Amino acid sequence: MRHWAFVVWIVAGILICWPTPAPAATSKQVEDAIKKAKEFLINSQREGNWESAQKRMPEPRPNALGQVMITDIINSNQWGGTTALVTYALLASGESAQEPRMAESLKWLSTHEINGTYAIAMRAQLWYLMPPGKRKEFAEVMKKDREILITNMRGGKSLLGGARRPPAGGGPMIGPGGVDPNEEFKGFYRYTADDNGYDHSASQFGVLGMWALEQAGMESPNGYWKIVEDAWLKDQDKATGGWNYGPLFRPMQPITPTMTAAGVATLFITQDYLHMKDALDCKGNISNKAIEAGMKWMTTNFNQVFKSEWPFYALYGVERIGLASGYKYLGTIDWYEIGSDKLVGLQQPDGGWGTAFDTSFALLFLVRGRAPVVMNKLEYAIDFHGEKNAGTNWNERPRDAANVTRWMSRQFERDLNWQIVNLKGSVDDLHDAPILYITGNQVLNLTAEDEAKLKEFVNQGGLILGNADCGHLGFATSFKKLGAKLFPPGEFKELPAGHIVFNNFYQRSKWKGGLSVQGLNNGARELMILFASADPSRIWQTGTYGAREEAWQFLANLYLYMSEKKDFRFKGDTYILKPDANVQASKTAKLARLQYAGNWDPEPGSWKRESAVLHNEAQLDLTVETIRLGEGKLAGYKLAHLTSTNKFKLSDKEREELKAFIAGGGTLIADACGGNGEAANSLETELAALSTAKIDILKQDHPLYTGLGMPADKIEYRPFASKQHLGGVHGPRLRGAEVNNKLAIIYSPEDLSVGMVGQAVDGIIGYTPASSAALMKAVVVYASGQ
Repeated sequence: MRHWAFVVWIVAGILICWPTPAPAATSKQVEDAIKKAKEFLINSQREGNWESAQKRMPEPRPNALGQVMITDIINSNQWGGTTALVTYALLASGESAQEPRMAESLKWLSTHEINGTYAIAMRAQLWYLMPPGKRKEFAEVMKKDREILITNMRGGKSLLGGARRPPAGGGPMIGPGGVDPNEEFKGFYRYTADDNGYDHSASQFGVLGMWALEQAGMESPNGYWKIVEDAWLKDQDKATGGWNYGPLFRPMQPITPTMTAAGVATLFITQDYLHMKDALDCKGNISNKAIEAGMKWMTTNFNQVFKSEWPFYALYGVERIGLASGYKYLGTIDWYEIGSDKLVGLQQPDGGWGTAFDTSFALLFLVRGRAPVVMNKLEYAIDFHGEKNAGTNWNERPRDAANVTRWMSRQFERDLNWQIVNLKGSVDDLHDAPILYITGNQVLNLTAEDEAKLKEFVNQGGLILGNADCGHLGFATSFKKLGAKLFPPGEFKELPAGHIVFNNFYQRSKWKGGLSVQGLNNGARELMILFASADPSRIWQTGTYGAREEAWQFLANLYLYMSEKKDFRFKGDTYILKPDANVQASKTAKLARLQYAGNWDPEPGSWKRESAVLHNEAQLDLTVETIRLGEGKLAGYKLAHLTSTNKFKLSDKEREELKAFIAGGGTLIADACGGNGEAANSLETELAALSTAKIDILKQDHPLYTGLGMPADKIEYRPFASKQHLGGVHGPRLRGAEVNNKLAIIYSPEDLSVGMVGQAVDGIIGYTPASSAALMKAVVVYASGQ
């Protein structure tokens, strides 16, 4: 009996006493932990592999106590699996297959005889990480892996058209009650093709190997995924919703987090193959009772993950279901934050977590869980007369976001994630992704509190994407009304064919089909996007690329628009800033935001974030107040900010007030929000009317720039600005005019306002967010005389 060894070769872990939770690990700490773990694994490679025995050992035999040691199993029928697991973890963490040590391990794996389920399944997962061109080198090995994995599955031989293989020793193929075990246990995996038994641990890896091969272009046999799904559904504990190690052990083995995670993750895979079309016709949210029951067990018993005999393997399972389901939270548990905290605290000085097995699983958790999040799908409730409706159809296509994100991962050749979030917590939770996705086929009617959070999310730089399921008119109309309420006047318009969102990577002109997209913008960037009738969610749900490439490519373009094609923020990285309570401000200043009859406040979040920069970096507390020009209320201010996104004209009364402000020693700061040319022309006309002083570019040695916190020549422009308009310009281009020997006007035709918000967004002619914040900090400190 060797089935007692729960995860066989995978985790030769030791019992661990987990420490008391510490404050959340920072993104930098997680990044450092990943780097050290990779070094630990790479440095422990020898002769191209990570096996503890450099040649396959004989079939293990029980000791005097009837036990078979895990290390003996690893070195015999699962030999090669350690190397496959470590290589997979390193490739998943960003190591290139071309790197000499990775190339050496891939060569070792492809030239040595490996046949155990765990070992083959791990090797099979490597091929999915390869660029398509690189996979061709391993085509024959991939075919071999597919055949072995099918053969090692109970009943699998029949899928290849061959006879079932008898067990080792030629014994009868009879199971409990006289039933052929290949039929009784059909769909489950054993350690090798000669095994009589099976377990859920080997089975989940067999499925993972087949899934990876299919993703890499090797089709599974007809009926494979249905057989797998039926098997796992049959073995789910109906009372709890969980899974144990295997039915042969049911009297003695409890439900565990490792096996329940395996069951849930497996059903997510089979759902994607078997039930894509169950959710197309807008009949309400689609549910999978088995998955929901398993997720409920994991949520209720989450603490068992850290008490598990195999905690790193268990965390690997948590990461798999967290990413498959999209849920940022299991109930109220931020699974990645808690898991990464634990791992950072437990990492040993050498960079490992004990064995190469445990280190690989820990590394996979950290790396895959922090991959950039393309979009958050919003779990929302509709407010009916003060009561939220639990039946809100927010998730009629449960795999739409998952499928389009997976497709984007393949296109960009890097891991990307998606999430499900709600509005119960802080707005900060929404900023794991630049896009918040709202979908449904009902009239939206959110609470005032929910609307306030959505508004803040957008003001902080986010974008809301709406999809009217089945082209539902009520949803589309209410989505537009929401936009008008949050961002007045909030007019949605059809995006023109020349919009950057249609052309910044994939070209609309090459699309075979059309795509109607409406947008609401602030004159500089898009705030809300609506699919009122196109319904790409339906296409994403089916997983069908085919002739509808525009539905997939537009979402990729939108994500690139919200990341400037390069700023794929890792989960945990954030540009959101708040005043540091540990910083004591020693200075104060007051700034007037100038209101006039035009788009005077396109970015309400800009000065809120900039105030945090000033507090944290300059120890200056800035008070920002709105002042309507022409009402004589500007007296008493030293600083004022004027901006616009389009053409405007001040009244004579407004100009006179600004003239008096400047003559009285005030400093007017002006910028063309978004770098808009019409806004720049209007600003230059208005500024020229305020003074006869010439507005010239400030030299880089001007005293103003001493407050940058960096050399002036390190000031950078956004990629779009550099490529389309400014060429190879380096350093700031602020203009200034002196009145009464004082810098009274500071003007930037390039954007500062959008930059101060902090979000990377394409199509802006201006400074990067970091440079915008540094420039405005220097301006405020200098102009306020501090």
